[in-house]
Amino acid sequence: MISCLGPVRLPNGELKQGDVERLWISDRKALIQCGGRLKALRDFYHERDAALRGAKK
Repeated sequence: MISCLGPVRLPNGELKQGDVERLWISDRKALIQCGGRLKALRDFYHERDAALRGAKK
């Protein structure tokens, strides 16, 4: 399992609006991708455990 990336490191000094938006978008994309991977893993174990118990999905 690939671990999730941490937040984007901010450069020293002032940031312009475009820089803030670009960095924020990078963080959001990483968060969404990470959430998708973790959800897929959670769903796999949930379905596997339900099948082992003989339960319906």
